[in-house]
Amino acid sequence: MATYISDDPKLLDELFRKDGEGQLLVGYETGKEKPHAESSYMLYPANPDRQDPVYTFMALFSQQSIKAKYSAFVPNTRLEIYSFPKMTDVPAISGDISKKEYINQVLLPYIREKGLAPLISTNLRNVLFAQSRSDILMISGELPKLTTQQLDELVHFHQKQDELAARYDYNPVYKLPLHAVETSKGILFFSDTKMGREGLKSFYQQLSGNYFWVHGEPGPVRQYNVNCLSDDICPLVDACYRKNPQSGKGEYDFDNAVFSKEAFRDRKQWKLAFETDMEPSASEFLRLNEFAGCPASRNNADISKLLYLMENGFKRDIINDPDFGYRNVFQEYVTRIDDCINGQSSGPDLSDVLDDMRWKAKNILLTDFDVRGHRTLERTLNDRSVPFLINGTDAGSDSFCHVGSGVDRHDKECSKPHSHSDAEILHGTKIDKHRLDDHRCSAEYFHVDVQNQFYDKQQGSFDDGILFGHRNGLHDADLKTDQTSDKGTH
Repeated sequence: MATYISDDPKLLDELFRKDGEGQLLVGYETGKEKPHAESSYMLYPANPDRQDPVYTFMALFSQQSIKAKYSAFVPNTRLEIYSFPKMTDVPAISGDISKKEYINQVLLPYIREKGLAPLISTNLRNVLFAQSRSDILMISGELPKLTTQQLDELVHFHQKQDELAARYDYNPVYKLPLHAVETSKGILFFSDTKMGREGLKSFYQQLSGNYFWVHGEPGPVRQYNVNCLSDDICPLVDACYRKNPQSGKGEYDFDNAVFSKEAFRDRKQWKLAFETDMEPSASEFLRLNEFAGCPASRNNADISKLLYLMENGFKRDIINDPDFGYRNVFQEYVTRIDDCINGQSSGPDLSDVLDDMRWKAKNILLTDFDVRGHRTLERTLNDRSVPFLINGTDAGSDSFCHVGSGVDRHDKECSKPHSHSDAEILHGTKIDKHRLDDHRCSAEYFHVDVQNQFYDKQQGSFDDGILFGHRNGLHDADLKTDQTSDKGTH
């Protein structure tokens, strides 16, 4: 039946030049005060081989049902068929005017002037609503008498479509490409409309704001551009935009329920636009913010600066940044490093000063913040909200009687030490050399007794990539600082 509906402009041109009776199917929006899209306006010649105009309607319904599956909303379009005694008397549509302008400004005023009544008149939403149900049968394009429940559901359907129309600026066509964001929770889909772009920005702002949070997204996070619509994707587009039941206003909500858990293995038309492993480092945090165009919060900006000083050493611009919350703490190092470079230092050499600055940044990070991937072991053990996994089992369930390599376990069921096992903390934090450096010891010599007291059996070393190796004196001094800071974290 779809063959009876054609967008070929030649067919319309032939109909308007017909010296005799002709029929037009007209689709238009009734609310002229709304900025309705051009796609909501339709103009088709009725099939001359079919005497019953219902056939034209049936063909159109089939076409519009398919369109509705891939649209942001169903437009509130009035569909009507008019019969004209002599088509040459009807003002013809020209190539320099849109269908929307022609219908609103030329055709409908002519129809009203001539007092013509439609052969069939119905509403597109009503038709699609009826098609979605098995208990409603259209009669010659019209709705039958509805029950009270059916009528209430129809009104609700109209209200939902009105909300969606306003949300998408009355344009039902999704703008491509879609933006698919994959996280550990699943996938979110955003349209390239104004609302979709706002949602994508809101998502990244939240991702950036929670970047260093211990319960934050562990990654990886990938964004794809998707240049096609499919049956499985369409219902998920902009699904994170919801009406707040309390305020009644629409807002973005990125809770677990809105993430699609589908694998979407067919990604041939998905183009990777961005990827981050969400590593809790200054460089990866800044890379995310640069891609997303998100400003860093004051707290996260300070964390990233401290991480940079830990990871890369001295950077004058960071220390002199007036927005850096620890500027005064590190200001002395600018003078000390300048003195070392200019040969005016009578104290520690440059490498010692840099090591001292690096340790200071690390201690501030450990004592003043609780950063994902950079937590003290004490905080990790005391925080039951983050599962502490040993071979896939939450060690918190047995009060941390075993927490990793070299662990003595003494409880009612067992009085002998258990064998070694690998321990892992959720959200990317692992009990290994890199993380145990927070407590200045290497993983293979880390020891926890039944009272959770920590002992250093071997002096630790810097993480890989540190510019200068640590000094014994600095290490010992830092142990004292860390012991003092640990007391303040209870």
